[in-house]
Amino acid sequence: MIMLRAASSEPRTTIDMKTKTSCWVFSLGLCWAASVLGAQGPQDLFTEVRVGSASFNPAKEQRVELRYELRRDDAITVGVYDCDGGLVRRLAESAPQSAGAHKVVWDGKDQEGKIVPDEAYAFTLEAASGAVFDAATFSGGVVGDLTAARFDEEAGTVEYQLPQAARVLIRLGLQGGPMLKTLVDWKPRPSGSVTEYWDGRDESKLIAFHKHKDFKVLITYVTFPEATVIAYGNDRETYRDYKLGPGQKRPQKPKRPRDPQAASGFRAEGLVPPGWARAPRVEMAFPELPDGGAALPVVTNSVNIRIDVDRSDKDELLKGQFEIIFFVDNVFFAEAERGYVPYNWNWELQQIPAGEHILTVNLSSFAGQVGVASRKVRVVKNTAAPK
Repeated sequence: MIMLRAASSEPRTTIDMKTKTSCWVFSLGLCWAASVLGAQGPQDLFTEVRVGSASFNPAKEQRVELRYELRRDDAITVGVYDCDGGLVRRLAESAPQSAGAHKVVWDGKDQEGKIVPDEAYAFTLEAASGAVFDAATFSGGVVGDLTAARFDEEAGTVEYQLPQAARVLIRLGLQGGPMLKTLVDWKPRPSGSVTEYWDGRDESKLIAFHKHKDFKVLITYVTFPEATVIAYGNDRETYRDYKLGPGQKRPQKPKRPRDPQAASGFRAEGLVPPGWARAPRVEMAFPELPDGGAALPVVTNSVNIRIDVDRSDKDELLKGQFEIIFFVDNVFFAEAERGYVPYNWNWELQQIPAGEHILTVNLSSFAGQVGVASRKVRVVKNTAAPK
């Protein structure tokens, strides 16, 4: 959940992220490449291409306008594409238009008349003469990291400032230790003051770590191209369900080369996963214990642990290699590089003192996504578990 609001005078914790690094930060570890970015001059045909608002709520019958000017008469096709390049709708198709100003209105519905899921959508203009306006060829894709955010413990929020509308990743964890929560998983956010809700706990709701001395926040963003709008308000269908369902077979936007005349900058090739993807949902079980260790597991000398992921995440995860990293009480304990799940691990407990401990697993794919799960266990120092 996200909301926009002006900064208030209430006391907040300022999180300085400039000087901290962590192993899970670099799990982004992808192919960084210098590329040419920036504003392109107007094409020979299309000028003054503007979207009327940065975001809108189609569920409340809000609409968004696309305005543009033509330097000469032509037949124009206006397309709306989802963030993975799938055609959502054509607002005009080979429509004869005279030179001058024009506008089209989109009601946030697809070709079948259904309200689109919450996501970012891009407009394109194509002319019968061959001219094309595709803002992804000359704008967007700039990567940035935010080095300050504010955590309001009473309100349970994290607030930060985005310089441009962008896709955002927020990871929370401990310096030199585990990543404990993905708060925002490459979701679209508007420019300006953005507030995310967070209760201060890890993904499994076991660890309150926002006051930990090694608390670490990573906020990375990738800017959207021009002529992009964020749709929100659809509580009936997620973008993931849409893309894994009816959106799978949509025609794809043609791949067009990036304009080499734009200003230089940095892009991360392959940094952002498909919009429907997500950090894998990690499942941790104790198969040799009653009920799979569903209650508080009581363990002695060693225990078998099974690591798996949600069924809907498995196919995508198994396309590549990944690491499984174990932490005990937020301290690194063991790791394994694997290309399959479920993964069975025998946890030797001789060096673990008696009492309650928290076992955390980070499953880090080579594509840069990190899943996390934690379980509390009780270690007893005898030869058999108590009856």
